[in-house]
Amino acid sequence: MNPHQEDPNNNSPPVLPDDEWHGLDVDQIYDSQLPPRRSELPGMAKVVLNPSSFDTIHPGRHLAESSSVREASDFISQVKFDIHVDRSTSEKRDFHAARVMNDLEQADDPAKGGRRVLTKSRLSHEERDDWGVGPKKSATRWILYTAMGLIALMGWAIFSSRFFDEKSDTKSNKNGSGRIDSSKAKKEPARVLGALGKLVNSSQEASRIFGLYAQARSESEFLQSIYLGSRNAPSIVDKWKPMGADRGWMPSDKASWKTFQVGELPYAELSGLDHNFSKFVAFFRYENSDLKMDWKATTGYGTADFDQLKIGKGDGSEIRGRVSRSDFFTHQLSDEKYHSFIVRSPKNDVSIWAYTEIGSQVDQDILALFSVSQITGEYQTEAEIILDLERGNQEILPHQWMIKRLIAANWLDTAKP
Repeated sequence: MNPHQEDPNNNSPPVLPDDEWHGLDVDQIYDSQLPPRRSELPGMAKVVLNPSSFDTIHPGRHLAESSSVREASDFISQVKFDIHVDRSTSEKRDFHAARVMNDLEQADDPAKGGRRVLTKSRLSHEERDDWGVGPKKSATRWILYTAMGLIALMGWAIFSSRFFDEKSDTKSNKNGSGRIDSSKAKKEPARVLGALGKLVNSSQEASRIFGLYAQARSESEFLQSIYLGSRNAPSIVDKWKPMGADRGWMPSDKASWKTFQVGELPYAELSGLDHNFSKFVAFFRYENSDLKMDWKATTGYGTADFDQLKIGKGDGSEIRGRVSRSDFFTHQLSDEKYHSFIVRSPKNDVSIWAYTEIGSQVDQDILALFSVSQITGEYQTEAEIILDLERGNQEILPHQWMIKRLIAANWLDTAKP
């Protein structure tokens, strides 16, 4: 740097040797040019002069008297000061400035990389809050709150699942049918539950019977295991088709076994996947003291196939299917005189329309299947039924049938031993 180079931005007049500085008063210099005294800066220690020391060196003079700059400098070099620093009011104010200066020094040090380290033990509570290092709230409290919330949520989920399971288990329609929970029934002795108690523990026997039925190549191989086999033999010979399972095939251990009761009649459903990985549902009940498979309920037996019913042909005296409400009407079967229903086949692949005359007994019986339960407030939109169908006297379309009678609100064989 060239100290003799002139600054083009400096507009101050040059200082000459002939300028008179000795005639200026010290107070005038202080007021016009000099910075404030160090002792008067905010946060600086105050210097107190002892008048006795001043009188010893300069007798007859007062501290307040003005003097030249040279006299002032001589005076300062000769006077012995009694200095009293008031630290009680300045330490706290000096803290921030001192800390900033230390930080600047750390920033200049490349080894420290501009790091700022605030030591907790050297800071008061107020200073910690000012510098953002106050006491932090422990995370343990939030972990505890989160754990309590998860426990409460899991408890609510378990309670809700059990509540709705019990609610669905107690659901029943007006014909008295309902599901019996196997896990609860197993806790009761068989002598109390009677046939239902025996049925609950018969899942392995049911799997064996259905395995023989799936493997059978002729009716004689399973006829003894069919409910009322001798009576149903003609229908079985007419309708039965082999399932084609390999010898030794049995339903998986994961197959579901559920027990039900219709009035005083207990029965059970075995459901799972067959040898072709297709879903199956087999119905079982007791014939006297022997467990048998209800062939009519298992196959959805009907006196006519739905393919025949769809073209207006076949015997509709015993038709198993799934019925639900419909709104398909024609001029001959108007909504002013009839209620419309759709009846689907047991496999849900073919459907027909069926009608009841409004106000008739069969109309009331069918509508009762979809009524709201007074106990649970629930209702069903589809029901498994056995219907007695007829063509009627009206000029109707081929796929339209009249419901003559509701035989049963389930698919079980209505015949008794």
